[in-house]
Amino acid sequence: MNITGVYKTQHGELTIVQNGDDITASYQENGVCSGKLNGNKVEGAWKNKKDQGLFEWTFDGDGKFSGKYKSGLESGPMRGKWDGKIISHTSSDPQNVTSNPDQIEITISGRIAKYYFGRIKDDLQDELKSVLSISDEAIETEQDFLKLFLSITLEAREEARDNFKNLVPLDAFEEQCPNLFAIFNEVLEYDLDHFGLYDALFDTAEYWEGGTGFVSFFEDDCKVSFVINGQETIKDLSLGEFAQQINGYHTENPPENDQERILSDKLKEFIQLNSEEFGLSEDMGVSINKEGAMFSELWFTPQALEAISDRENSVSIYHDDIIDYTFYIETEKFEFSKLLFLTYANYADFRGNSLTTLANYIFYDNKIIQPDETWHRDKGIELEYESKDISLDFLING
Repeated sequence: MNITGVYKTQHGELTIVQNGDDITASYQENGVCSGKLNGNKVEGAWKNKKDQGLFEWTFDGDGKFSGKYKSGLESGPMRGKWDGKIISHTSSDPQNVTSNPDQIEITISGRIAKYYFGRIKDDLQDELKSVLSISDEAIETEQDFLKLFLSITLEAREEARDNFKNLVPLDAFEEQCPNLFAIFNEVLEYDLDHFGLYDALFDTAEYWEGGTGFVSFFEDDCKVSFVINGQETIKDLSLGEFAQQINGYHTENPPENDQERILSDKLKEFIQLNSEEFGLSEDMGVSINKEGAMFSELWFTPQALEAISDRENSVSIYHDDIIDYTFYIETEKFEFSKLLFLTYANYADFRGNSLTTLANYIFYDNKIIQPDETWHRDKGIELEYESKDISLDFLING
């Protein structure tokens, strides 16, 4: 089996090089992997500038792999997901090589809101209710308990773990809530981070082109930069200024000229290619900036997210991150007019602030671009359980 190639994953593009059974790979900024291929499975170690750990990738022979990973080099459960599908093969065939393609990097940076959406796993739902009967009176609701559980994986974890033991009697916890107790022990034994805890507690969307249960909100106070073929053409411009509208069009209006006819055909193609995965309607309006890039607010329902959108047993976890998102494009000839910034129409009510969300997803030439993330620090993490307003259902359905 030859697995050499470039793969799109939920952690950015992954470039794999195979030499016999030896596998090396690179991802994001300074991320590297090394391992051994045995049959259709690669086992090895990963490392980036912040952390290191272990991984397993299992290939299906059809250009896709399902994988998992963990932080730390000691043995233990792998809670993180790392799945992908191939987007280009290494080839020496001149017919398969594009001559001098344009290389584009779009970086959106700043204080960026990122939400994780999931549902309590079926085998934990009854235990989540039972744990209230044995906990200190300070733990009044399921949300209180989940916040307490989350705290034992965050920055002040040692103090939080002592606090957990004071509020939840461990003997009764083990007897009445064996599955939750096992996860608690797993956190302590393997020092799981909050992402590992999410995977243990919640069901979320399986891997899809737009993410794994996370939705990011790129608002008008973010900074955007464009590097085209090594030249920085736009540097640290506010996303709000970049998105300033000079023109617009809606598909329900008949084209009045050749320019609108081209735009109409482009939007209809976008809807046709993405309606199944994103739940798009046939009506679509866009605003257009001076470079020709398009921005659209739509009511749409990604099918992978709809599966976990029921408010019952649902959790929403807000990450207030200082982070850089870098979107990479390789194309024969880059055109701003092929960029489309898509956002949920209900963003204003969902976010409840004065900022304007200009994108949740970015597409180029009708294909979604999965970004690499460079995390700098967080300003806090907030959890809501069975919320009326801060829920995936409210975001996509209102």
